[in-house]
Amino acid sequence: MILFLCCSEMAIVGFVPADFEENEATMMCWNRSNQEVVSAIIKEISQEDRVHLFYNEKLHDIGHISSLLKNVSARMEHISFLPFHLESDNIWIRDFGPAFSVQNGALAMLEFNYPHQKMGEYRKFTSQIAPKLRIPFRQTQLRGTGGGRLINGKGTILLIEGYEKEINPDKSRDEIEKFYRDEFHQEKIIWLKRGIPQDDFPIKGPILDNVFGMGANWHMDEFCRFSDPQTILLADVSEEDIKIDPLYSILKERLDENFELLKNATDQDGNPFKIIRVPSAPIFFSQGTQGDNPVYYTPVTSYLNFVVTNSSVIVPKYYEPGDPVEVQQKDSEVVQIISEVFPTRRIVQINPLSLNFQGGGMRCITLEYPKPVKPKGRRLG
Repeated sequence: MILFLCCSEMAIVGFVPADFEENEATMMCWNRSNQEVVSAIIKEISQEDRVHLFYNEKLHDIGHISSLLKNVSARMEHISFLPFHLESDNIWIRDFGPAFSVQNGALAMLEFNYPHQKMGEYRKFTSQIAPKLRIPFRQTQLRGTGGGRLINGKGTILLIEGYEKEINPDKSRDEIEKFYRDEFHQEKIIWLKRGIPQDDFPIKGPILDNVFGMGANWHMDEFCRFSDPQTILLADVSEEDIKIDPLYSILKERLDENFELLKNATDQDGNPFKIIRVPSAPIFFSQGTQGDNPVYYTPVTSYLNFVVTNSSVIVPKYYEPGDPVEVQQKDSEVVQIISEVFPTRRIVQINPLSLNFQGGGMRCITLEYPKPVKPKGRRLG
């Protein structure tokens, strides 16, 4: 008998797979206002891997979605359509979607308390999809999002102190650590201090002069990723970047602070990490106003908000004809690095700027549906 209701007394023992591990499918949510980039991502993933595409049946017609995907040459036989029913559209499945764990070869889901106040109804998303996927789930009151944490799949998790305290003001750092050890099967918690300035909340005030961030207040995957259990990719600012705009100096300060913390950290077994620096994405600006005052907003551009599937890595690409050649050079350099750390996967480039202007990226709109496997040599809990 499969239980789909949360049970506070049910203790889950297992491990949490990393996003670079083999999976059954990539989960996404259809969204009309972002259908161009969503369709492009689905097309690329579906060439060799499966997609579980969730659609809000109150707002979308499956026939229309299918027609659009056929028009971009997506492989329809690799796409499963799964309906849910809520009042609003929300594309950021990485953040409101379930956190998966594996227990003795079977999947289970943990539903964090989604902290987005205006989209609070998406705290019900996991409870709606659990029966369709036939996976037991349970709920936690700890607030959290998938973009706010990174795991290596072996028992180490990276968290940002400023973000966790922002969304869990009623919890101490020790209480948050205890949850991730006891309930999320992590042996080692590594705390970073701050995210990148582009990912600052606009309401937090200007980053510099009259320049404001457009982000979610410091998600980890905007500047840092695991490419395997022992290797961390971390964004970097060059001397050439600093000459372009003073905002790069603030970005460099925060990234270097995180580099020092990671350089001195060890994994669950006490081993140091291999850290590979990756060029930071170009910074863009858009004009706006606050009251009668002109301001600038800078979207959350990032090369490290990439999507990993079994067969491919979908990497952000920012160069467009007419842009400075330096942007094209950065795109190429990043592709080379990603090719080296994911040598068996096909590298695809897609421009995510429309998502960046909404505070996220391509990883933020995807979520891995893990392949059930039995733990090998380590049992966490």
